[in-house]
Parts: sequence; structure tokens; C-alpha cells
Amino acid sequence: MTQAVTNELLYEVLKKVQADVATTTVSDHTRLLVRMREDDLRLESLQAETQLRLDRIEQRLNLSDAQ
Repeated sequence: MTQAVTNELLYEVLKKVQADVATTTVSDHTRLLVRMREDDLRLESLQAETQLRLDRIEQRLNLSDAQ
């Protein structure tokens, strides 16, 4: 037996679709933000490693300021 298409039925279906779209969008943005933060942490790590290497080179060449 088929159900008649009514405004109420259409409204309920559209509400479910809207909720699904909203959930997907939020989760996509959350994943993007997590990836961006991971990239930031990688860059900070590389910068710290480079600074450490530079400090060692300066010490070996006696270029460091007296502390």
C-alpha cells in the first residue's frame, strides 16, 4: 500500500535531509581543522629542530653571544 505524498511528509523528509547535511558539514570542518592543527605542529617541530641545529653550529664556530 502506498502512502499519499502530503506536505507534512515532505516536510519531515526535508528536515531529515537538512539534519544530515548539517552533520556532514560540521564533521568535514572538524576534520579540516584537525589536519590544519597537525600541520601547524609539524611546522613548529621543524622550526624548533632547525633552531637547535643552528645553535649547535654557532657554538662550534664560536659565534654564540656570551651568556
